Amino acid sequence: MAVSDAAARIEAECFRLAYPQARILVVPVVDKGARALIAVDADDLVVGATRAARQALGITEACLRKSLPAADLLSAAGKVIENLATAERGVLQRALARADGNVTAAAGALGMSRATFYRKLHRLDLHRAH
Repeated sequence: MAVSDAAARIEAECFRLAYPQARILVVPVVDKGARALIAVDADDLVVGATRAARQALGITEACLRKSLPAADLLSAAGKVIENLATAERGVLQRALARADGNVTAAAGALGMSRATFYRKLHRLDLHRAH
């Protein structure tokens, strides 16, 4: 047991070192002994996967060579439906959170005017946290 735990830790560390700019996600798998990891870039595209993740998710070399969205890969329902309003809503909310609710700072961080930021908040029916 200790040897397999040590091997899993070494594999995870090597995987992290192989993808230093990526976010590493643990993939839920049936086999609790296996540690399945995927590396995801800033655009949420899968750029790497451990052997356990490849087996659990059916990832091939061809899949990794093309753009593979992590949401599509990890979605339990199979098909992910995205729209621009949802993405924009998330960007605005994250900008506000990073600016501690300061609209001027959030708008500046996104490179837009405060008025544009307010219009987008209103259009997406978002309300500032107090």
